[in-house]
Amino acid sequence: MKKIGIGIDYSNICTDYNTSYLDRDNMDPATKKCMKQVLSWIKEFVAELLENYECQLHNLSSSTPVKIDDIASKRFLFYSLEKEITLQSYVMQKEYVEYESLAAWELDNNHSILVQNDEDGGAIYFYFNENSGVLDWIKNKLENFSLDEIPFQAIK
Repeated sequence: MKKIGIGIDYSNICTDYNTSYLDRDNMDPATKKCMKQVLSWIKEFVAELLENYECQLHNLSSSTPVKIDDIASKRFLFYSLEKEITLQSYVMQKEYVEYESLAAWELDNNHSILVQNDEDGGAIYFYFNENSGVLDWIKNKLENFSLDEIPFQAIK
């Protein structure tokens, strides 16, 4: 089954700030305000997604549950000019399944959701089966956002 995704650019959340300048180490008040808005919004959105689909959150290859705060964190969401960003993937699913790679997740037909950060720290991505109800749920929930529908690539 084909996997697709939705990219949510932070400019949808911070409409009065150029989100291409979000550096997690920047202490500028406007930058801090925008990052706080993004962190709060992501935390609420992921919590609602987990609740609606009765999922747990895990790393790709670890059975230890992950907290929403691991996703709604500066380290995961924002780039650092000093430290750069570590690309990470989390999986939302009803029961833990271990995947040795992103390609293994792509081949699995279960109804899980893959969450990835952005190499530039300006967006968050959610991937799922092409005909999944998750796509409709996200589009309805975020009808006022400009969303990017993107194909899944296991090379990240």
